[in-house]
Amino acid sequence: MEHDLAAKDEVRIEWRPSGSLRVNAETSTVRKRRQVEIDLEETGKEFILDHLIGAYLSGAQNIRITSKSGIDREHRRELRKFIQTTRGIEISTESDYKIEMITLLNPGEMPLHSSINRMYLLVSTQIRDVVEVLSGGDLTILEDSEEREKEVDALRLLLERQVGQILESATIETSFGTTRWEAAELSNIVRTLERIGDHCYILSRLCINQDVPKTLSTAELPVSVITVWQSSIKQLIANLRKRKVKEIHDAKSNLELAIMNLREYEDSLWDLKLQSTDALFLDKLSESLRRILAYTVDMAEILINIHTHRNSIEVTIE
Repeated sequence: MEHDLAAKDEVRIEWRPSGSLRVNAETSTVRKRRQVEIDLEETGKEFILDHLIGAYLSGAQNIRITSKSGIDREHRRELRKFIQTTRGIEISTESDYKIEMITLLNPGEMPLHSSINRMYLLVSTQIRDVVEVLSGGDLTILEDSEEREKEVDALRLLLERQVGQILESATIETSFGTTRWEAAELSNIVRTLERIGDHCYILSRLCINQDVPKTLSTAELPVSVITVWQSSIKQLIANLRKRKVKEIHDAKSNLELAIMNLREYEDSLWDLKLQSTDALFLDKLSESLRRILAYTVDMAEILINIHTHRNSIEVTIE
């Protein structure tokens, strides 16, 4: 009676990550939505944002924040920060003691590959702008670097939320056109792109806060590895859909060679006759570029995992 089912009504059977099966009332008129309640009396102010993001990643469609002593200005500041950090969250009701937020996201509205491609475009354009500034371009093109980093972070949270929903529901898995195993691997790519975005931001701040050495040439190390990174990550992103594993191998090999060249460059840097400020700038620049290359190698390895899984088959054990 709870699900208003009668004899011969249809039901849906879903596989659960634990290996068990769940029976859903396909034709039931009872609709459910995930809700998370956060009591500010039990949650310290320093952990409010953590709990809100946890609620978002859990797939909650309704987040209710309550406080018997009242929701103060500092609490509300954290709520605004949360709304700015995520996608599709709006406040539906608000009072002195209770705030309710709802998500306006449809799980299938933004496909996983489209969101990953957006993250790639954000980090690649930021690197392009960094190169322009290192070549003597206008610093103002980096003024929005913080906003770009925030957008990368918001996309990461959105994608992790979507992957969580795919892992829980076979219906959502079908709507996204991917498997649960592959969705979990795509989530790893998303985290890798976020880390690349962090170092893109570090490079932008380095260019803004310190003078670019006059001796720096974009045709020489460490900046010359950027062209290797640009061509490699372009190949890797293309192979999210394609199945040309040799392109992934080539990209990984080129990236690893560039990392080795940067390590040698960093070892020799302090033997050069440079001003300490220039040497420090070049060392920081090389370190962030090396980390960006290393994270992109991680992406190549994840894509090899996906490629191998796509080509695997199940055989009967006799």
